[in-house]
Amino acid sequence: MFIKRKIAFKIVEYLKSKVKATDKELYELLSKEFNISYNQLLSLLMQLEIEGVITVYEGKDYIIILKKF
Repeated sequence: MFIKRKIAFKIVEYLKSKVKATDKELYELLSKEFNISYNQLLSLLMQLEIEGVITVYEGKDYIIILKKF
């Protein structure tokens, strides 16, 4: 549980500086520091969206993540 929150915090911090990011961009960033699979990242993004922290837009080959203000 603690690791998930640490990863979520890292996502929010990254989005504070960039405002938006793709799923692949976040996966590359997080997989260097944490042992996380792509499916775990998607699950965490869904959780953050449900909590109202981020907004997720899906495209054909990508997902764009935006921080809510």
